[in-house]
Amino acid sequence: MQSCYLRHLTFSCSKCTMFYHQILPVLKGQSSKNLRLVQHILNSHSYFVKSERYISFSSVRHYEIIPRLAGQSEVNLKKDATMIHNMLKYNAITSELRVENKVYNLNKNVYVVGLGKAAMGMARVVEDMLGQHIVEGIITIPKGVQQQMVQLQLNEILLAENSKIEVYEGAECREVDEACYSAAKAISKMVEKLTEQDLLIVLSSAGGSILCPSPEPPITLQDLRDVTRLLQKNGASVREINILRKNIEILKGGGLALKAKPAQVLSLTLLSVIGDTADLISSGPTCPTQPTPFHCIEILKRLNIMDQTPETIRRFLERQCKNLENSKATFVTDPVSEKALYDATWKHVQNIVVGSNSIACEAAADKAVTLGYVPIILTTAMTGEARKVGSLYARLAKFIMICFDRKASFEPNSELSILETALVAEGIRKQWINSICQEIEKARNSDRDVCIIVGGNTFVTVCGTGIGGKNMESAISVTMQLQEEFRIKKLSVEETPMCFLSCDTDGYDGNTKVAGAVVDQDFLQEVLKSGLDMRKYLDNNDSFTFFNQVNGGQNLVPIKLTGTNVMDIVILLVKRPRQEN
Repeated sequence: MQSCYLRHLTFSCSKCTMFYHQILPVLKGQSSKNLRLVQHILNSHSYFVKSERYISFSSVRHYEIIPRLAGQSEVNLKKDATMIHNMLKYNAITSELRVENKVYNLNKNVYVVGLGKAAMGMARVVEDMLGQHIVEGIITIPKGVQQQMVQLQLNEILLAENSKIEVYEGAECREVDEACYSAAKAISKMVEKLTEQDLLIVLSSAGGSILCPSPEPPITLQDLRDVTRLLQKNGASVREINILRKNIEILKGGGLALKAKPAQVLSLTLLSVIGDTADLISSGPTCPTQPTPFHCIEILKRLNIMDQTPETIRRFLERQCKNLENSKATFVTDPVSEKALYDATWKHVQNIVVGSNSIACEAAADKAVTLGYVPIILTTAMTGEARKVGSLYARLAKFIMICFDRKASFEPNSELSILETALVAEGIRKQWINSICQEIEKARNSDRDVCIIVGGNTFVTVCGTGIGGKNMESAISVTMQLQEEFRIKKLSVEETPMCFLSCDTDGYDGNTKVAGAVVDQDFLQEVLKSGLDMRKYLDNNDSFTFFNQVNGGQNLVPIKLTGTNVMDIVILLVKRPRQEN
């Protein structure tokens, strides 16, 4: 694959993933009115339908979406298969299930737990394959998801009518509630009765933490709600929130696997956190985890919210700290003994990753090559405040445009040199910029455009009362910065040929039902005509309202429900200047 992969970029943001087979051509079509590749793509993928300017899902099948997210080039998936199908090798004659180097003997002894936004689709795959051996199952998904699947006729994702897997729906307001708590209690009751002859299959995906709350007594459900709101409002990262959850909830941080013991536990995880580690998805219900109360207290103090944290949680963490200190003073163990204890505790658990953001980004880069771009994967670990990362993308776009000019110079005080300094100050290292310049040179010499691909998970510090999400906030920030950088009032569309897409792979950005937004030069001109104050909308966290009022809302990405989640993806397309064509 012809891509430059800068894996360790400090900053990183936004979103646009499972749609790369269709979105890339759409963006390319927007970058220049003369580029018409959309129809070709539509003809080859009939389950997408074209709207006035974008492509939206109509009847997307899970076995078509998941392989595209996973990346076809490396895994060579068949159209009617999913990553789960490829991971699970079931022999119907011997009733043996092989997963990598482990074999499970099945005899009507399978139990299923599903957590998160993708739980329904994942459970359907397991049900189709192992249905005759499933005794009981429970999945917990966001409220309204099942109804949407019915309305969209996503029958291949829905469970069978006679399914033995019970569906709980909760988190209507995107936070823990009594419905979620009921699901967690039902899951606990089911797994506690398992024996060593049983197999528990756990399906984890984004959103599972909220959908399965299990507070340690005397912590209450309201305490969980309060501390989560507090963390989010003060800019805590998803990782930091999950670290706290793992310490104050029973089923998280390996708790579900321990509660299911002595049964065998097979965990299949769709990654949606930075770093491609499974222990933070649904707060790691099957992943070996040591208590880290000291870290939790450190997070609360760093955010200056220790005094505002519910008293029950503060006292619980303080007790955990004291217990850890006492245990260290009482017991002295050697490394061999510690390993033996670890193996004995977790040998019944097998954790498998079935999809991730990095796989999706690689597949997007492969597709970009076939469309004639030079792809550059900056990182799959972009994080930071969404609006700040958006400004970075705008400066990067301008940097690339200037680099296309053969006369451009890095002489001191030159425009390129000043931009480079600004990018380095925002977290892009000099060697990364050098690599980007090399790829731009390759694009220039081969008459190709550049496609920047970024995966990750940014965050928003909520200060206002508006409707929006981190992807749309990044897109507003890009728009504001581009207007400043390019002095858009003096430039025509053709002189600044770029397009920026940021969207969430689950189809929902923040508290909205759109995946994100697209920004191009036409949109920048429409913003100027509208006279709207972007800063006002950004400060009120009202990005959805802003995009809905400009250009008739056509720059929103109405993907709807996708049935999966591997974080966010950003695609930045930069076309060669006219004189380079």
